[in-house]
Amino acid sequence: MTEREKLEIAAAALRHNGFDPVICVEKAQSAVSVILDWIEPDASLEMAGSVSVGQLGLLDLLRARGNPGLDFPAPGEDAGGRERRDVLLVSANALTLDGKIVNIDGMGNRVAAMAHGMRRVILLIGANKIVADVDEALDRVQHVIAPYHAKCLGVDTPCARTGTCSDCSSRERICNVTTIISRRPPGAQFSIVLAAEDLGLGWDPAWPAERIERIQAAYRVEIDKFRAALAQARKGAPD
Repeated sequence: MTEREKLEIAAAALRHNGFDPVICVEKAQSAVSVILDWIEPDASLEMAGSVSVGQLGLLDLLRARGNPGLDFPAPGEDAGGRERRDVLLVSANALTLDGKIVNIDGMGNRVAAMAHGMRRVILLIGANKIVADVDEALDRVQHVIAPYHAKCLGVDTPCARTGTCSDCSSRERICNVTTIISRRPPGAQFSIVLAAEDLGLGWDPAWPAERIERIQAAYRVEIDKFRAALAQARKGAPD
């Protein structure tokens, strides 16, 4: 089955599960104009962190356009106490062929906002995130993706050191909240773009080494940018 065929199957399943609109694009860059059209120029965005979004330069474009909310909390500011945001622009850890959106989160802010409270949720999902079913999604995210993510973040967890999940009790554990959105929650508005290219962090260990390395290298670039921006925000330094 080709990547495009997987996208079309997953897209049809998402629509069956109540998600609309769902758009498939061949080139990831084609998603940029679609997403910008979905976000009003004055809409406030929620800062949840997404390598997929960062890879397409969407945050920079939205900042340049003047959309508010694309900032880290100032030193001492409670992120949960900030004003309500309009739009969550993010990706997912995995998407199943039968249209289920699977995520594993450390703090829960990303998945909580995805499930409830936002006026609109926009998901950008690359072909590398599509899996057969929920079992494969959970196995891949917990045992393949999370250990690599933890290592790149430099957190103090067993998986960051060994590359293997051990269901730890570390205070810096990044796998505390698991969500499976099986159908669109009542009252929630989701807009989804599926790209027939690799975006963000996600791979099957059986894939060719060159493809996996390309995914990892692109991810590391974005994580380095994220860490630099976060460090600057914590210092309270001017932009």
